[in-house]
Amino acid sequence: MNKLFLILAVVICLGSSVNAQTEHDLKTSDFLLLIENTEMGIKLTGVNGCAFKELAFSLEEGQTQEIDQYGMKNANEEAVKDDNLASFRFTIRKTGNGLALEGIEGTAWTELSFSMTENGQLIDQNGMK
Repeated sequence: MNKLFLILAVVICLGSSVNAQTEHDLKTSDFLLLIENTEMGIKLTGVNGCAFKELAFSLEEGQTQEIDQYGMKNANEEAVKDDNLASFRFTIRKTGNGLALEGIEGTAWTELSFSMTENGQLIDQNGMK
């Protein structure tokens, strides 16, 4: 009887910690961005959850830029929170055949990579749309 009680207690505790870890890891924030290629480089249009409307910058192949709900940022820059905006961070890197994104905060994805099309690519907290 004691063994059964012990096993039941361990299973309940493990289940609780697994659920807590999963909920923490999947904390996302609602945002929507359009990423486009331009003659000068890359253009991001903030559709939802962003302080910026349009953000344009150039990247050399292999170069990385960090992006958050306010726009371009330095990796060591403190994040500012605003309850009216989404809270996300990711890096964008130009590759030989497109772009590679790495989710840091507020995204369900850890990595995305894609070739750029003429119409651009929509991304949100869950990935490519």
